[in-house]
Amino acid sequence: MGRFGPLLPLSLASLLLLATAIDARRDAHRPLWLRLALRIAVFALLTWLLQHAIGSPVAPQFHATLPGEQIWGQLVQIGWWMLGARVAVGIIRLVVVLENRPRETQIVSDLLAGAIYIATALAVINFVFAVPIGGLLATSGVVAIVLGLALQSTLADVFSGIAVGLEHAYKPGDLISVEGGVEGQVLQINWRSTQIATAHSSVAIVPNSIMAKSRLENRSAPTPMRDVTVTVSTDAAVDPRRCLPVLDAAVRACRMPLLQPALTIECVGLKGDGIAYDIHFSVGSSGAIAPARTEMLSRVHRHLRHAGIALGIPGIATPPPVALPTIADLMAGSDVFGALTREEQDVLAAHFVPSSCSSGETLLREGAVPEAMFLLSAGTAEMTTSEKGATRVLLRASPGDSVGMIALIVGGPSRAAATALTALEAYRLDKSGIAAALRQRPELAASLETLARRGLAWLECEAAAHEDTQIEQPEMLLSRLRQFLHLLTT
Repeated sequence: MGRFGPLLPLSLASLLLLATAIDARRDAHRPLWLRLALRIAVFALLTWLLQHAIGSPVAPQFHATLPGEQIWGQLVQIGWWMLGARVAVGIIRLVVVLENRPRETQIVSDLLAGAIYIATALAVINFVFAVPIGGLLATSGVVAIVLGLALQSTLADVFSGIAVGLEHAYKPGDLISVEGGVEGQVLQINWRSTQIATAHSSVAIVPNSIMAKSRLENRSAPTPMRDVTVTVSTDAAVDPRRCLPVLDAAVRACRMPLLQPALTIECVGLKGDGIAYDIHFSVGSSGAIAPARTEMLSRVHRHLRHAGIALGIPGIATPPPVALPTIADLMAGSDVFGALTREEQDVLAAHFVPSSCSSGETLLREGAVPEAMFLLSAGTAEMTTSEKGATRVLLRASPGDSVGMIALIVGGPSRAAATALTALEAYRLDKSGIAAALRQRPELAASLETLARRGLAWLECEAAAHEDTQIEQPEMLLSRLRQFLHLLTT
């Protein structure tokens, strides 16, 4: 290269820097280790070329023979310093971030990268342009103090973000609750703030300094499971020994709370205007809290009302009494018999017989022809079906729900088993009661057929949700229903 002087190595160094700048677009598609290896190789080659062109890049010796040759050499030297800074940053990112670490760890590597680029800029001023930086550093210290005072809150957010990132208290995707009422899923953690998507379809931007000072709850760690407590107050005159079984039946009727850990009910307060009970249960995630709480409160309300227990009213010692529902009231509010006319309900109601069942007693057996149906007035029953050796829950019946209606009036085997989860009080209607009602009011047969159609529609929906479940054709069932009703009336 001595034949051509410094021009050839400068030209090759310039082409190498240009090719590196063009190839930088592809860095995003390469692993971090490959990017770093390529940068080190290019940096080593560029150093070798500069050694032949201007000597050591730290102490360059320019022997310009052409106009602008020194400026050209200085530009190439600046490129060498910048490439060296990129190599140093790549090493730091490989050591600190390890490429697949959580995003908040990048704040540390970004801070170190910023320090490296600032040091590189100072080195360029000192070594490339031979300008002493002592005065510049002294001046920059004064400027830094002024900027620090002017940007106190911003700098507090920045350093708080670094602290939050190092602590790993939360990460994007976690569901957190911040003291002050902000709750939602973390979208992004940046230098200044944390962005949280709330349940109100909005994004809360919370400064990192507030996040560092506030009390936080990470509801995704160690698991997304959440504990929920519902408080219920009942009439102070009602003995807790009577309320607790009713509340137990209500919570057993709910399907959203997790079975493990087990639900608990405890009496937590005795006051003149009511007795307080806490119901503790767990759900799989925060998104299930609202529907699970709604289900729990609606079931508690239904069971207390059907047990004749009034809710406590603050400041009132004796709330208005709640009358126990009669068989007529149960039929009017029933999911099945509510569709009948009042006269038809009265005819059937006369043939219902009060019945009691203990916890664990079987009301219906799957595949067996039932002898009677039940209209629940207290307690909880579970309806299940067997599929491929597994048991699937179809329904948890509460007061006002009916069990075994379709199988009874169709006259065929029951498609589900029904078991008392708690002690039950119910009204029982058997085949002879239906026959007597049909003899008294023959047009009731058409209404019962309508009820059967509604029940069959529900079965079809269940079969659609579980494709492996097969049911008979509705026409066949309705044909059997007409034959059965005809036999009862003859």
